[in-house]
Amino acid sequence: MKNVIAAATALFAASASAHSWLACTDYDNTEMLKWMEGNSTLPFPITIDPTMPAYANFCKGWPRAKQNPGNWIEESSNYVWNLVANKFNGETAACHPSQRSPNQLGGAPRAQAKAGSTIRLMFGGNGHARGASVGGDPGYVTVYTKGEPESDITDLSEFTDENKLQSNGFSAESFAYPADPNVKSPTQGLQDKGNWQSLQLPKAMIPGRHMFVWVWSYEGKDQWSTCFDVDVSE
Repeated sequence: MKNVIAAATALFAASASAHSWLACTDYDNTEMLKWMEGNSTLPFPITIDPTMPAYANFCKGWPRAKQNPGNWIEESSNYVWNLVANKFNGETAACHPSQRSPNQLGGAPRAQAKAGSTIRLMFGGNGHARGASVGGDPGYVTVYTKGEPESDITDLSEFTDENKLQSNGFSAESFAYPADPNVKSPTQGLQDKGNWQSLQLPKAMIPGRHMFVWVWSYEGKDQWSTCFDVDVSE
């Protein structure tokens, strides 16, 4: 009975905890950043959220099983994959059940990129870009891949240095305002709708479908993941 209660408690805590997921795997934020920066300086700032359906045209690649346009309310419950909570219950899969095969939904194709090029991953700051609700440090995001076409990462045990492609701070490419670093949470007025990670693909990548896992880690643990594919060409 104690184990059942502990498991239920862990799942409840996980559902209420900080979370984020990849909304796009190839996002052009050149104009978006200009709008966000300009609107944030208005007498009455206007918040622009890159994850909203109105801006879906800036995305050229989507994760596995991702809707376009997305529904963030639904996805925050049914799309995110909580690594900590599921590991507690004996589940060590790297991906959400809907992302365990290379499937794309209609109107949401996977990214296309050349070996050696850069793709920009986009995810929501969700109020955590300055460390709120995650122990004061927003942590980092890491992308893992096996580096071979048609080779998938399926288990947490494969989050290794050998499979690590790139790691960056969760907020390394975040746009948040106001500029005052002491404003750390939404209750204090923080707006942090746009977070990106510029992912450099190796020049020697063999053409074909490559599978990747994006992982957000904070408080010393891998917390959330999203799985995606990229069709790599020469």
